[in-house]
Parts: sequence; C-alpha cells; structure tokens
Amino acid sequence: MDILLNDFQDFSLWLVSHDHLNEVSSFILRVNHQVHLNSNIINYSDLLKTRKLDLDSYSSSFFYAIKNRKHEIVGTIKAQKWDGNSRLPIEDDFDVKVVDVLNELSYTPHEVWHIGRFAIDQQRIKTDPFLRKNRVVILKLLMVNALQHIYANLTNILIAECDKKLFDKLRLMEIYSSQIGDSKFYLGSETVPMFNTAIGVKKFVEQHIALCYSYQQQDLYTA
Repeated sequence: MDILLNDFQDFSLWLVSHDHLNEVSSFILRVNHQVHLNSNIINYSDLLKTRKLDLDSYSSSFFYAIKNRKHEIVGTIKAQKWDGNSRLPIEDDFDVKVVDVLNELSYTPHEVWHIGRFAIDQQRIKTDPFLRKNRVVILKLLMVNALQHIYANLTNILIAECDKKLFDKLRLMEIYSSQIGDSKFYLGSETVPMFNTAIGVKKFVEQHIALCYSYQQQDLYTA
C-alpha cells in the first residue's frame, strides 16, 4: 500500500508502493505526451519499457507522488540510489557512462543518485483551483523530497535526464547543474543529461527543508 507522508488538505504527498508502480509509469508517459506532443496516445512499447525499468529499480528507489482530493496523481518524481553495477537510463539512452562521470571528479562520492520520473499534470492542476494556487509549492515539494537524498551527504552526486525547459528553469531556482552529454528527443521532449552535487542542491534543500517528509514530526500510516 502507498504510504502517506504529508497531508496538505488540498493535496497530499505519498511514497508509492510496488503495487501502484504501473499507475506511475502510465502517468509519466501520459503527461509527457500531453505536454510535449499534444496527444493522449501512449506508445505501448514505451509503456512496457517504462514499467520494466520502474519495477527493476524499485528496491533501490523512492517513488514520490502528489495526489489531489480525489486521490488522483498530479505529480511524480523518483530518486534511485545507484548500486555501482546496474545500468541507469542515462547510460542506455544518452550514452553517458556513470563511471566516466565519476572519474572526472576530484573526490569519491559517498553515493550516486539518479533522479527521474518527474512529471506534473498541468492540465489537471489548471482545472482545480486548490491545486492551481499551490502549483509552485507542488513543484518544490516534489523536487526537495527527491533532492534530500543527495543532500544527506555533501559528497553525494546526482545524475538525471532533464527536460530542457526545466533544466533552464532550475537555474532560476538556484540549482546550477552541468550538462554532461548531447540532448535528444526523449519521452516527448528535448532532454538534457545533467549532473550536480550535494553542494549544488544544498541551498535549495535548506530553503525548503520544511517540505521534506523526513523532517515532519508525524507518524507515517498506510492507506
């Protein structure tokens, strides 16, 4: 069962269970196709690939979802701890080798985290006045809960495939990341392979740390 992390009345933050990963995979593709291709048609092969990747990485990942009052998903993000051996999407789809990235660093990271599955259903948010007034909070809520895993140790690093528009927007949020490969059309949009460090996300996390579930003084319960 999904775990409720925080209830904001108009929306809530959840840790997604193994049983509901299919819902997340479908949500990701649907939102990306709506936003970037203006289509509700999902390529079945893309769906199968996404579901397999999510299932295979579940044991080393945190899948976060924001749901509205109707218990519908309106946003997702995933933080996966790299085990040092498995191949990450950025390696297969962007030909960026994690080992090569690590070799360019002047220190050995404590952990390497991959951030992915970031999507927000803007159409659903626009039609819900409660969500619309909190759209910036929803964005920051997803990001800070994923980034807290990198922030946990200042030698940690993150890698990700990031929508080009979001990549540019992150700079406005004082998250300065580096592009580590050629961009390509991926899951419906131009996507940039990127890299950052715990130091690079430190300011953003500390500014929004009250939104991190691990800092909330409340018990978790399932539903």
